[in-house]
Formats: sequence, C-alpha cells, structure tokens
Amino acid sequence: MDTKKTILIYQHAERIKSELIIASRLMVRLDSLQGEERKGAEIMMTTFLEALLGEIRIGRAGDEAGFLQRAEEKVIEASKKLTVFGEKEVNRCISEALSAVTTVCQRAMEELMNKNLF
Repeated sequence: MDTKKTILIYQHAERIKSELIIASRLMVRLDSLQGEERKGAEIMMTTFLEALLGEIRIGRAGDEAGFLQRAEEKVIEASKKLTVFGEKEVNRCISEALSAVTTVCQRAMEELMNKNLF
C-alpha cells in the first residue's frame, strides 16, 4: 500500500478510536439520567453516533480488509439499541467497534514499521 495512504488510514483510525472512547463515556453518563433529561441526552447521543458513522464511512475507502465496515455495523447497532437497552449493551457494541478500528491502526502501524517510518 502507498505510504501516504497508510499514514492517512492510521491517522483517521486513531481519530475514530478517540471518538468511540468519547461515545463510551457519554453512554455511561446517559445511563444515569432519567425522564426528560434522558430523552434529550438520547437525542444528542444519537446525533453523536451519526456523526461518528460519517467519520467511519470516510475512512472505509482505504480499508481493504473491511474492519471499518465492521465498526460501522456495530455503531449502527449501538444507535438502534440506545433507546431500548441500557448502557452495558450499547457499550458492548461500541467496544466491538473499537476493537475493529484498533485492528486497522495496528495493521497500518505494522506497515509503517516495515518501511522503517515509525
């Protein structure tokens, strides 16, 4: 793979990882809310997850192995479960997405290390 493309994939995957960690933290806080506060927080969380999906979809162009597609599927699943299930189930989906994105980072890092660039 082209070195420039590998660097871009790595950077993008790192950004997605950070956003997934933020999503997990937000979900923990959301789970403690009730009533109207919870409804409002669910709307904001859904909006955040939609923005995260946009980031993942941008990155999918460079991921030939399909790990970002797996991350996308898990974030969609988390979004659907947001209003029905609790924090644990949603965070399970987010954790699985994080695992897939971490694999993308690892593969890009290995490629850069093989080229003595990291």
